[in-house]
Amino acid sequence: MKHFLYRMVCTIALFILIPVVFTFLIQGSGEDSIQNMEFLPSTETAGDTGLDEGILPGILANEISMNTETEAIKAQAVIVRTNCLLAVERGESLPEGLTKGEMIRLWGQDSFSEYYSLLESCVEDTKGVAMVCGGTYIRADFHRCSAGYTRNASEVYENEEFPYLKSVDGRMDLTSEDFLKVIFYTPQQLVEKGGELFSEETRAAASGLTAADLLGKIVINQRDQAGYVTEIAVDGAVHSGEEIRLLYGWNSSAFSLKEVDGEIRVLSKGLGHGLGASLYGANQLAKDGFSYKDILKYFYSEIEFVTRYD
Repeated sequence: MKHFLYRMVCTIALFILIPVVFTFLIQGSGEDSIQNMEFLPSTETAGDTGLDEGILPGILANEISMNTETEAIKAQAVIVRTNCLLAVERGESLPEGLTKGEMIRLWGQDSFSEYYSLLESCVEDTKGVAMVCGGTYIRADFHRCSAGYTRNASEVYENEEFPYLKSVDGRMDLTSEDFLKVIFYTPQQLVEKGGELFSEETRAAASGLTAADLLGKIVINQRDQAGYVTEIAVDGAVHSGEEIRLLYGWNSSAFSLKEVDGEIRVLSKGLGHGLGASLYGANQLAKDGFSYKDILKYFYSEIEFVTRYD
């Protein structure tokens, strides 16, 4: 009887251990396990030569969708490398990347190898290529979708520090599902979400305000040439359009407000700050046959390409 029980316990233990051992063999152990396949954290920096080996694919995976055209992925690889090299040069944190474990959870085990190989090949095909203007790395800003035109940095920052960030035609973005976003608020909802954006008097009277009453307290003073709000006054206090859109979580600062059936309709165009490359636009250009360098030259003015660690 004791021998029988012993064999039963051994058999049960074996069935429990087999999946564990199998998983261990697939994932590896120590530094090779999926849990430990970390890219360089955003709080650290890396030397130039280490960027292309592991770090860039992780950052790329965090910034683009995997249905993006190959030339557009290559363009984004150069954007990522340029921003990383600029960060290294300044001793700043690198952009945030995904671990291989996070990629597997995002894409699924079946797609991981295919997608990761694609990212690696795009990094390899652009190995060392970065963008400079006047001999220094550019700040390669990018966003998801423009409001029809990208923005001039000189209008945003009121200086000429970023001559390569100029407005270009982004009307290819009009077909993006992110191009238009409409949100409706009651006057009370708009005030409550805005909080201290409004005066104490307005907050106290919010429940009794009509849409027309509240809109009378909000004045858009200035837009840039791409249609983004650069200055808006709320209850007499001046704010930037970007400040307002971040406070409310709107898609962009290319917004307008209008009374519709007693509510306030907020219509925004584009997704993101509107500076530099549009990811959607870059993908459309790639579909039209643009090479990755042509895509980058389209969005960034007065740039040159350099190749590092070749």
